[in-house]
Amino acid sequence: MNLLEKARYGAVRGVELLADHAEVRLVLFSLQEGQEVKGRGEPRVFLLALEGQGVLWAGERSLDAQAGTLLMAEPGEPHGARAGQGRFLVLGIIAPRP
Repeated sequence: MNLLEKARYGAVRGVELLADHAEVRLVLFSLQEGQEVKGRGEPRVFLLALEGQGVLWAGERSLDAQAGTLLMAEPGEPHGARAGQGRFLVLGIIAPRP
């Protein structure tokens, strides 16, 4: 599966559930400038920037992110992603699935 081709940018952030198994949930977030997604304290979460630039955050930690940046949030830790200028494609990997 080509994740770049699955991106769905628009006036409302794009959210696509790619896989949902007991062991892992994969969610693709297509964000445009200023759009944000926030986690609700799921089990361990990994946020992987795939395209564009923005910010990934978990708890008090924040990273300027571009393609290839990975950030891990501990179980129950607030986390999220915010697009910078232009588009920002982020893969959320939640393990195990909530």
